Amino acid sequence: MAKRFKETNKRSTTKTISWRIIAFLTSWFVLMVGFTDIPFWNAIIMNILGTLFFFLHERLWNNFDFGRYVVDE
Repeated sequence: MAKRFKETNKRSTTKTISWRIIAFLTSWFVLMVGFTDIPFWNAIIMNILGTLFFFLHERLWNNFDFGRYVVDE
C-alpha cells in the first residue's frame, strides 16, 4: 500500500511564502528585462517560467520531510 502524507500548517505556510517569493522575483525579472516590447509576449514568458519554477519548487519540496507526516490507514 502506498504511503499517504499530510502536511502541517507550518509546512504549507512555509511553502506558500517560498513560492510567492519565487513568483515575485520571476515576475520582476521578466518585467525588468522586458524580453519583448509587446506586453502580451512578456506575459506568456512570465507564465511559462512561472509554470516551470512551480514544478521545480514542488519537486524540491518533495525531498524535505519538514512538516510532513505519514497517515496510518
